[in-house]
Amino acid sequence: MKRATIKRKELQKLIRAKYKQYKDHKNIKLGRVFHLGYLDDVGCNWSISIARDDDWEAAADFIRPYIVQLRYRYRLAK
Repeated sequence: MKRATIKRKELQKLIRAKYKQYKDHKNIKLGRVFHLGYLDDVGCNWSISIARDDDWEAAADFIRPYIVQLRYRYRLAK
């Protein structure tokens, strides 16, 4: 499957819109989408960080499935 190319700002909007559905989204912050500079093992060139505060694992578990879907759909524009 060919990935569509997307700008960082658009990708951030998609992720933040989904993350706002998480009940504690204000307490645990997502970082910026960042360009990897290479293609990883699934052919994606971007990732995102999450603050490692208390209960960050629950937030990561909430958003991770959505991030995985996006990583298979989109490649980050340079």
